[in-house]
Amino acid sequence: MTAFRCTAKLLKAMKAKPVAEPAPPMNRLGEWTANLIRVGRIQLVLAVSEPTRFAVVLDAAPYATVTERFSQALFKALLNLDIPADMAAAEAEAVRPLQLAKSNSNSVLGTLNQFAFQIESYVWHGSANSAAELTRLLADTVVIQPKHIGFPAHRVREAFGLPSGDHREWMGSLAPAGTVLH
Repeated sequence: MTAFRCTAKLLKAMKAKPVAEPAPPMNRLGEWTANLIRVGRIQLVLAVSEPTRFAVVLDAAPYATVTERFSQALFKALLNLDIPADMAAAEAEAVRPLQLAKSNSNSVLGTLNQFAFQIESYVWHGSANSAAELTRLLADTVVIQPKHIGFPAHRVREAFGLPSGDHREWMGSLAPAGTVLH
């Protein structure tokens, strides 16, 4: 169980009521903060892990299933970082059930804003055709603040006790184009 801290915009879109005081996180990647991102007609949910700034992107609709789909997207994103399948599955299970809460960290909101600009650029310039591709691209994006984060992919691997090394060796290539965001 962990907190899924949402901006007011996302809470409104989800028609959800946040809990006042979420339980402490029971997972390696800690609490997540999420926002609703709109790029033209595309609506996405961008969620960022507080300690690692690792981002997971998923299609916003249907809003009623965002929390269930998040754990599935997290599992797949961790596999893309070459996290062993058993560890990735344990992390995806450990976040359940997600407790919806209000966002509370200006620092994480700053990272969400940075990544929102990146997403807009990737979508408009054709660098990404799916939420999964956006997730992979953001794992390879240097976080501006806080400076000690660097590449989120490195921080995630460290959280699992794995060497960070050169992330380009284990991230693999992006999936071929063809899937269109909707």
